[in-house]
Amino acid sequence: MTSTRRTIRQIVSLALAAALLAGAGTPNAEESSRQVRRACTGDYKRLCPREKPDSPEMRYCMEAKGRMLSRGCVRALEDDGIIPRGYFKG
Repeated sequence: MTSTRRTIRQIVSLALAAALLAGAGTPNAEESSRQVRRACTGDYKRLCPREKPDSPEMRYCMEAKGRMLSRGCVRALEDDGIIPRGYFKG
């Protein structure tokens, strides 16, 4: 994996974790975060149940299992701009 791709994956991983578990400051961002949490919490519990929420291990786990995320979770992450469309397909 190239260093640029690795860096992008690390950024996406951090954004994914933040979106799943952190609240946001503005009403629109807050609603968006709620949508991502609602869509992805089941995936987090199913794919990474041993990892502590908002830990580096959880971020790496979710990133590593990215292709196993539900369509709803991926769609919410894409709609929120956290991951680019098709990120986990390629």
